[in-house]
Amino acid sequence: MNNSAGFTLAELVVTIVLVGIIAATAIPTFNNVVVSTQLQINLSNMEIIKNAFVRYYYTTQMNFPTVPENNLLDSEYKDLVLPDGRTPDNLFNGKDGLPYNSNGNPYSYYYESDTSETQFITKKITIKDMDEDSPSYEEFVIGEI
Repeated sequence: MNNSAGFTLAELVVTIVLVGIIAATAIPTFNNVVVSTQLQINLSNMEIIKNAFVRYYYTTQMNFPTVPENNLLDSEYKDLVLPDGRTPDNLFNGKDGLPYNSNGNPYSYYYESDTSETQFITKKITIKDMDEDSPSYEEFVIGEI
């Protein structure tokens, strides 16, 4: 009795092997794309924070937003009232306000003043990702004025 209505065992094994090979090559590629995208999103978020803080500097008589005690732009910092009456969350457009990294953790923020050899005072802010599980761990952006 020859039944041609189904697959043979050999055809099934070959199909499973081919699907396995395709999956084995596609999954690492997909993971690399996801990590690369998260890195770019985090760098973009840090750039957005830097630009908002520089804009704040110029609109408030040359003062950067207050640096948090723990240097983290976390939920406590979002609600801090700045000298002009706004909160850091108010400096950003969108429903979420101050952006976090791709893992939902805050960036660190600090600024420093430096007097160069030309006696000009340079103010520099640094936004840095300190989350060890983040694709942008220890990446940072610097804004100089």
